[in-house]
Amino acid sequence: MNKVTHFEIVATDPLRAIDFYTKVFGWEFKKWEESETDYWMVITTPQNTPGAINGGLRKEMGTDIKEKTKSVNGFVNIVAVESVTDILEKIKANGGEIMQPAMDIPKVGQLAYCLDTEGNMFGIIKPEMEM
Repeated sequence: MNKVTHFEIVATDPLRAIDFYTKVFGWEFKKWEESETDYWMVITTPQNTPGAINGGLRKEMGTDIKEKTKSVNGFVNIVAVESVTDILEKIKANGGEIMQPAMDIPKVGQLAYCLDTEGNMFGIIKPEMEM
């Protein structure tokens, strides 16, 4: 099966993004010293956890690249949380923005869409069932 194994967050200000995701979700960031560019590994869950997906955070490549990629469609990552209400408060308190307030989706759970401090869209969900 072809499953997602890694995600990547792009940030104009990587340290601001690291601060946001650390305060909102409690994620860990480790600078990848072997990389020729500013790159951090993002640890959302221990790697040996079944189904674990961790990722990376990199500095935005500059205006020329951003101009070329501004219309590119991307994946929206959805983060499973214990409480949508609590996480929405943390998002607002740490410079994020609520794009779609919490909505109940029958047999799925409570879902909201947000922007981080860098303008990246992501979702949060309190699932009704084990994900």
